[in-house]
This record gives sequence, C-alpha cells and structure tokens, in this order.
Amino acid sequence: MLNLQLGIRHAVGKQGPITLDLKSSAFDPKEKVWTRFPPEGSKYTPPHSSCDFRWKDYCPQVFRTLRKLFKVDAADYMLSLCGDQALRELSSPGKSGSFFYLTSNDQYMIKTMKKAEVKIFLKMLRAYYNHVRSFENTLVTKFFGLHCVKLSGANQKKVVQDKARVEHANKS
Repeated sequence: MLNLQLGIRHAVGKQGPITLDLKSSAFDPKEKVWTRFPPEGSKYTPPHSSCDFRWKDYCPQVFRTLRKLFKVDAADYMLSLCGDQALRELSSPGKSGSFFYLTSNDQYMIKTMKKAEVKIFLKMLRAYYNHVRSFENTLVTKFFGLHCVKLSGANQKKVVQDKARVEHANKS
C-alpha cells in the first residue's frame, strides 16, 4: 500500500489548474502519466522504503476536476489516503476477486480492478463526467482516481471511490 500512497501523494501534490471544460484528449484512454519511483528517490519523487516501482495516473485532469466537482479538499484527500495507518484491507475479497481497502476515517474505498474492467470504466468516463457535471446532487458512486502500480512486471490497477455510496448500495 505504500506504493499506492506515494503515487497518490505525488499525483495530488502536483495538481495544475482545474477547468470544467475539458478537452476530448483528457478522456482518451491513452491519457495517462507514468512516473518511476526508485527507492533512493529522484528529481520528482521522494526516497522510500519500498522497492522500485512505476506509477500510472489515468486521465489525471478528469479525476482532478471530478474531485473539485465533488468538493473534495486535496489536503483532506491526501491525509485520508496517505496518512499513517490510513488504509486497512477488508478481510475477504469480493465475489469478483477484487480486494478492497478502506481509509481509517471510513470516507474512501480503494478497489482493485482487472484490465478489462479498467477498459470499460475508461470508455464510460466521459458520460460519467458529463452526468456528474450536469447533476450536482447525483446519487451515482463518486470516483476520485484511477491508478496503476507496476511492481516487478505485475500491474495492480486500483480505483478510489466514495465508501458511503458503496454501503448505501449494499443495504438496498
């Protein structure tokens, strides 16, 4: 989880200007940013106690804007996901085989995703964004980021979402 936290801290910390009128290219599935995190650190990344890994941030401009639309404070978001003891793994994976992690403040949930799920999610992202932008009080699940950690050739894809919506859906 340290790798995920380092990547999120890096991605959220380097935020640029936010605009609601995103260009079509922002939704392109190829719109992603790879960053290498060597243990000794680099010009752009801090030193860390984990092994060398690569971080991919999918459609960063889109998710940065979604967090703004959902009124998510960047500092609170980072603290919730990246603070000491911030994440805990649920004891059993879901029916899909995905693993789930919850923040200690129970505000966010991280779910692992398969490559096929990521492809479908990215195809739907523009419609999702337009819906959220049009309907401020929408009840759809709030998604805040889509990331990939590459360790020793294995890709771990993860989506950050609102935990409250998941609990509500499970009670129905």
